[in-house]
Amino acid sequence: MSPDDRLKEMIADLNLTADQQAKIKPILVDQQKKMDDLRNDNSSGGDRQAMRQKFEQIRTDANQKIRAVLDDKQKAKFDQEEQDREQRMQRRGGPGGPGGGPGNGPNNGPNNGPDNGPNNGPNNGPGNPPPTN
Repeated sequence: MSPDDRLKEMIADLNLTADQQAKIKPILVDQQKKMDDLRNDNSSGGDRQAMRQKFEQIRTDANQKIRAVLDDKQKAKFDQEEQDREQRMQRRGGPGGPGGGPGNGPNNGPNNGPDNGPNNGPNNGPGNPPPTN
């Protein structure tokens, strides 16, 4: 999600003031830049766990800065939304986690590996034929 889209979502969810919007937008832009830089950095040597930890640290740092701008009622709602987001990520295996990441073809079920063709059922790995009825 782009920083502008995230800000629009936060404006609607948290009823941000113009002053809060002006303070939060640069935080979101900086977070996006750091995440893009990390995605393009090959120094982790393909260590997905290390990358995931770095992404989580970037997210945590940005969230702390955002919380500092919010009032108590907004903080409570923001914290609940972040907790819901984390639960959704855990259910689907997290960013780049088991199966659900980019590279899935159209009409694939959950947990498909990369390069699956159309109409593969759930949990099929690459090259598995579609399920028969």
